[in-house]
Amino acid sequence: MRAMSSPAAARTPSQLDRTLLALSDPTRRHLVERLGRRPLRPTDLGRGLPITRPAVSRHLRVLRNAGLVEAVPQGREILYQLAGNARGIEEARAYFERMSRSWDRALAAFKKFAELEDAT
Repeated sequence: MRAMSSPAAARTPSQLDRTLLALSDPTRRHLVERLGRRPLRPTDLGRGLPITRPAVSRHLRVLRNAGLVEAVPQGREILYQLAGNARGIEEARAYFERMSRSWDRALAAFKKFAELEDAT
């Protein structure tokens, strides 16, 4: 008998998926915040964090693959900075705005229902 694969497993992750996955980790969010201040070398990015240099590199790879940061060669070093065109951030913002409007409508409908129940 042949195993069935789920539709979610068969599809490739969207830009939104990669962005949300990358930002789901607190260490990666911390690295993004640090890069928001100025470009840094991986060694400087990891300073003060309880993770190894290879772990910083793995986190940076995830952030790069999501299009959130970019590596910029500077002489013999590589600096990381926030990506100039982080399309994933715009997609995430639009997604959260849509979801927020949906929640606002659902809560308004619930409030109306609850008020009608109180009146009876």
